[in-house]
Amino acid sequence: MYTKPLSDVRKADPAVAGGKGASLGELEAAYFPVSPGFVVTTDACRKFRRAPTDAFKREVLAAFDGLGATRVAVRSSATAEDGKDASWAGQFDTFLNVTRDALLQRVQDCWASALSDHVRAYAEGRSKDSRELPVAVVIQKMVNSEVSGVAFSVNPVNRSHDQIMIEAVYGLGEILVQGKVTPDNYVVDKSSLQITSTYVTTKLLMCAYEDGRNAEHEVPAGLRNVSCLSNEQVTQLSQLVINIEQHFSAPQDIEWALERGHFYIIQSRPITTL
Repeated sequence: MYTKPLSDVRKADPAVAGGKGASLGELEAAYFPVSPGFVVTTDACRKFRRAPTDAFKREVLAAFDGLGATRVAVRSSATAEDGKDASWAGQFDTFLNVTRDALLQRVQDCWASALSDHVRAYAEGRSKDSRELPVAVVIQKMVNSEVSGVAFSVNPVNRSHDQIMIEAVYGLGEILVQGKVTPDNYVVDKSSLQITSTYVTTKLLMCAYEDGRNAEHEVPAGLRNVSCLSNEQVTQLSQLVINIEQHFSAPQDIEWALERGHFYIIQSRPITTL
């Protein structure tokens, strides 16, 4: 078997599922809101990176069919990723709204991303050889996010362990990762869950799935200067962040998405800059 359900993966399994997969499996097992999915293991990467077999392809597609999804998120999950010493955030490839027809190619693209120039340079700076980095691939039912963003269980600006910082944009979070939109920003006091600071920006662009592709769109005029999250949602997300930090017993850098009023955790990694 070269695939494993996320529900069978735990935080002790980065050698099999990579850092991202191990973290997500741990969260799902602890009943945090994680979109259902599976992992293509690092063993598959070692054996099939150059030439996937028909049996391997059938196994991956069967796991996809078991999700009952029309579109999925496909994310690289390297064994060195999301550790306590180096996050490797943004170094490997991620693909959103992937259909069944494109799935196998995207898995191979994730494997290939470990050989890219920027990953190689990042690895060399940490005395590693990117060619020897096995890459698992996390495949999850796509969250059709109306709002998405990041949350830090320790304020990264002033390094206060008593504060949570949340950033939010409309649509898919890729536009935030690419730095094309200045996000709304919220600071929350951990002990009281009181919002101590709210900074609402003018958000002109958002990324959304339309006509078979992810595309940038203008934010509707009536929403451009409106907070992405209500106060109640900020409080709800903050409690989720606190619970995740307590579960891992370490400050966390969390990616999240909001769909139809429900929060989903996309990723949780240790904050390495503290």
